[in-house]
This record gives sequence, C-alpha cells and structure tokens, in this order.
Amino acid sequence: MIARAALLAAALALAPPAVAAASDLRAQLKELATLDTRVQTAGWRLARGNAVYCREVAPGIGLQLFDAASYSNPEAVRETLGLRADIAVGAVATDGPAARAGLAAHAPLSAVAGQPTVSLPGAKPDDYARLAGLHDRLDAELRRSGRASFALVDGASLEFAGEPACVTRFEMLTKGSRAAADGKRVVIGRKLVEELPDELLAAALAHELAHNLLGHRERLNATGRSWGKVKATEREADRLMPWLLANAGYDPRAAVRFFAVWGPKHDLGLFATPDHDGWKARVKRVTAEIGVMRAAQARRGGAADWSRDFRRAS
Repeated sequence: MIARAALLAAALALAPPAVAAASDLRAQLKELATLDTRVQTAGWRLARGNAVYCREVAPGIGLQLFDAASYSNPEAVRETLGLRADIAVGAVATDGPAARAGLAAHAPLSAVAGQPTVSLPGAKPDDYARLAGLHDRLDAELRRSGRASFALVDGASLEFAGEPACVTRFEMLTKGSRAAADGKRVVIGRKLVEELPDELLAAALAHELAHNLLGHRERLNATGRSWGKVKATEREADRLMPWLLANAGYDPRAAVRFFAVWGPKHDLGLFATPDHDGWKARVKRVTAEIGVMRAAQARRGGAADWSRDFRRAS
C-alpha cells in the first residue's frame, strides 16, 4: 500500500480540522468539499469503470455523507451551512447518480435510506460511528432494492437508482499525505489530494483500489505480514494500476507519471521502506505492465480485461 499499515490503525476516520473563526469557516468547509469531490469523482470512475471485471459488485451512487457533530464546534458548522440537524451531503462524484439526481455538497438531509437524521444517536467530535452506520444503511438499501432514498430538510424527497460498481468506499482524511486500503475502503490524505492533478490522483487511488480488488488484506492476514509478502502485494497493486485507469477512461500512463512525479520528492518517506520498492523500480515495472495490457487489449478488441489477462504473482 502507498501508506504503511499504521495509517489504518491511527487515522481511518474522516478526522475534521479544528473549527476556525466564523469568517473563515465557510471557506474552509467549501475547500474541503471541493477536494473531497475530486476524490469521490476519481473513485467513482474507477469503481464504475471496472465493475464488469470485479468479483464483488453492488449498486453505487458516488456520494460521501457529512456529519457536523464530528467537528470540534458543531453549532458553528450547523449555523454556517444552515443545517437543522447534523447530517448533510459531504461530496458527490460529478458524473455519478447522486449528482445527476440533484444532490450537492452540504445539502441538508432530514432522512437517509428511511432513517430520520434527527432520531440518530448522539455523537461527539471525532466520533464517526453514526456516519459509518448511515453509509452502511445506505449500502444495504442499494443492495436490497438497487435504489437510494433521501429526504431534504426543505421537504423534497429523492429516490434514484444506483449503478454497478466495484465495492469500495473512498474517503479523504483532512491531513497527511498517505493513502491506504483496508479491503473495503480507500482512504487518502488531504495533502496528497492537494498536490496531485486529477489523473495522478486517480493513479494513487487506483493503487489502493487494486489492493482491495486483489484481496491483499485477506491474503496478508492469512499468511502473515513479512516484508517480502507485503512487497509482493505492492508490486501486484502497482501492475494493476494501468488496467484500472484504462477502464475508467484515464490515460494508463498516469500510473507511471505518479511514481515519476511523487517518488523523487518522497522516496525517503513514502516509498523507501523494506516493503516498498524505490520509485524508479516502480516506474519500470508499471511501464512494462502497460505493454502487457496493450497486447491483451489488442487480442480483445480494446478491452482491458484484468480479470482474465492480468498475471497474479505466483
């Protein structure tokens, strides 16, 4: 994984920043939503574009929820965003079902998948259980009916169909420059999102999504996390990156550019560990894999079918 396993233990939650003065709070919240929209958009494209090849697929809508109670001053956040309760839309993928249905960042919600937001159990700052529970409820509704339902505080109701997507949630941490995957989620630090243009952000997310799609967490849990075994999963995830990018409509060479751009600046921190190769080796490996993928595409009329043509490590 791009980040060490310690990130998952320490910072998988969507940790909010400290609430600023009222004059700055609106701008900060807007900036967070803008960054998270980039994450949701790239994540949705990857999950949707590769759904035909994933083993686990479910209806998705390309949306991240928001909970004002997770902030250090919930009242200030509610007042700034005009929320009667704590729950709102956090961000939506720009080309996903939620956006097409009319949902937008910070839209106040009175119910999610039939759950009234005013009847939710209380939450304290840095408590993300109820936000995760709402996402679980929404996912269950999508799996059961194929549709998602929301009620807005202005009385409007929305119900719309999800679309097949690889099962993974994408979440942005509000600090840090690392990314990680836990089998069902991909999390990425704000600094990394800020520094990367869209295609390189998609490449970083593709690496982590690859870990989930290839079942690396389960494999390491079963066999142990020696440096050699972790490095083998890293190499597999690197090689799957261009396949996932191609199916999402990105230039697969963005995987090469990600390592070439990020590696020289961060090799002493992000990549230079016993369980990760250096950036030059990763560039070489991904470049070679693009050739393998192109040959497979030529045989299959352009399809980057990694479910059949990607070579797993022995």
